[in-house]
Amino acid sequence: MFRNPTSTTDRSRAPSRQICVEPPLVSVPGSPGAVRSSPLRAPDRRLLALLGEHELLTSGQLVRLTGMPERTVQHRLGVLYQAGLVNRHRPQSAIGTSPYHVWLTPFGAAAIGTEPPRPWSEDVAGLQPMAALSDLWLGLRDHGPGVGLVVTNWRRLRASVTYADLCTREERRLLSDAELTAHVGADRQIAVVLFARVDHIPAAQLASVVGRWADYLAAFPVSEPHMALVLTRSMRQRAAILAAARGAGDSPTILNADQLAMMTAVQRVAVGLVASRPAALASEAVWRRAADEADHRLVDVLAGLAEVGR
Repeated sequence: MFRNPTSTTDRSRAPSRQICVEPPLVSVPGSPGAVRSSPLRAPDRRLLALLGEHELLTSGQLVRLTGMPERTVQHRLGVLYQAGLVNRHRPQSAIGTSPYHVWLTPFGAAAIGTEPPRPWSEDVAGLQPMAALSDLWLGLRDHGPGVGLVVTNWRRLRASVTYADLCTREERRLLSDAELTAHVGADRQIAVVLFARVDHIPAAQLASVVGRWADYLAAFPVSEPHMALVLTRSMRQRAAILAAARGAGDSPTILNADQLAMMTAVQRVAVGLVASRPAALASEAVWRRAADEADHRLVDVLAGLAEVGR
């Protein structure tokens, strides 16, 4: 069963083929106390804390976040892997070598007192889009101010975001993977929800999923701009999502929504292609809105939304 972005549970579909996640080097019988015990060094705790905060990171992202030398990060990750505190996977790449994608094991989560991780070993196809979320955030953090975009808040989400239904005002929930807020220009703030695990959604169900996104976006007035950013590795899936967004007004979940708000909501859906270049999502023209047929840089997409809200 695919992950339903609007359900109250958050489980990824296990792939039918055999996965290639590296097994832990130490056999872990079933309780944190069974893992080989040794005091954690300060760099190890830092790495574990970042994985607990961001859920999944590449080795390169950990280098950027810690400021430690790459060799040091790789060595400490190897130590944590051998201790059964992290797991890792290196996705296949058509060009070059992909970095390790790293996440906590249940024992790593217990070591720093955070909640158990999601079973990423059952969804290795979703690792790259999820890691791309952090590439996007880091790119905006480091280079956004130079083009007039300043990120003021960023967090990965495990629980639903809540909103008031446009018509009934009842509380509704929407599962997303992350959210950020940013200032565009001198005085305009934009809120963004991000979705990364969309490549498994069947075409027949895209309309209802996108309809839920539009339902969420339509709940906010034009003066409080919100946007949905969607990450996919497939041009075909991007085209299907945008086509569904253009026809989202026919979805049964939003038939009663205000039509002017719906038109605005459709303008607020943009899909970005996850490329082999980590910085592309933040700096290159890889984003396309449902409202047009051209690719844009993310800062231009967000700036356009800010202008609509004036």
